[in-house]
Amino acid sequence: MTDDAQDSFTTLGIDETDLSLVHALQLDPRAPWTKVGAALDLDPVTVARRWARMADAGLAWVTPQMGQGQSARAFTAVVEVHCEAGRSLEVAATLARQPHAFTVEHTTGSRDLLVTVALPSLATLSRYLVESLGALPGVRETRSHLVTSVHAQGGDWRPRALDPQQRAQLATDGPERATTAGTRRLTDQDRQLMLLLCADGRAPLTDLAAELGVSVSTVRRRLHALAAGGDLELRCEVAQPLSGWPIATWLLAEVPGAEREEIARQLAELPETRVCLGLTGSRGNLSYSAWLRSLDDAERLEQLLAQRFPRLVVLDRAVVLRFVKRMGRLLDPVGRSVGVVPMDVWSDPFDEY
Repeated sequence: MTDDAQDSFTTLGIDETDLSLVHALQLDPRAPWTKVGAALDLDPVTVARRWARMADAGLAWVTPQMGQGQSARAFTAVVEVHCEAGRSLEVAATLARQPHAFTVEHTTGSRDLLVTVALPSLATLSRYLVESLGALPGVRETRSHLVTSVHAQGGDWRPRALDPQQRAQLATDGPERATTAGTRRLTDQDRQLMLLLCADGRAPLTDLAAELGVSVSTVRRRLHALAAGGDLELRCEVAQPLSGWPIATWLLAEVPGAEREEIARQLAELPETRVCLGLTGSRGNLSYSAWLRSLDDAERLEQLLAQRFPRLVVLDRAVVLRFVKRMGRLLDPVGRSVGVVPMDVWSDPFDEY
């Protein structure tokens, strides 16, 4: 870890043990503190106290992401937003309040913002892009890339803070990712449960049951069914500038269509990888994002990709200057969670904006 990164840890109260705790909850986001404590060789009360301190300060949180089942039913797009001079953060703040805009990033490069949006149909996606996002004051131009496949999501990234024995101990009986996408549509109760988890992915079953007006056993059964059916996945996030990997980069690339699946699979296995998406749009068919320790690593990463994937052509690149919103969480300039706008793909956007 660099001296600057260590200083950030000290100043804002994250240390290596906290990162180990984050890694543990990435493997099993709702693991009981007894299980986490055993893996970290810490008292469960100490582990719970550490998590409460981080969560209260917005340094780490557990949140849902769409599983394969829901991803297959939604229409997701990565949108490049070009803003009028001086209005980028104003536009970003407006977009961040919209539940269909999952992630809002202020970047370098030819665009000002990268926004990931998801809606229930192509028609509503089209209308949203034209009538809502494209019509916002301060927006000059947009370019959309429709996501056709998801090879890696941010919830797959790990800070590499645990040894193999600890990882095995935590992963033994944790929830498994569904290998096939389900076909069942969400009930209203399922949607309400997922929205509650956006606020706190580790909320006790008793609290969730009270909010929904059902029994604890019903909530437990629904959580299991949503995970098993590929509708729901939980992920543990950390304030990115404080993670030891403070640099986030995006690459837009073109690869031969017949090789895209295999190249994307190999990219997803790189430890730096945060996101890898198959795209269709005006240019490029692959979007790749990585978290790095320094800006120098961005150049080294491109060199590595060029050596390993000679038929991958980088069309555009960007460095994320700031995450304004990440998977429903509103973030301050230091990357801390300061609020939540629950992600709700299935609501009608024009009832809200």
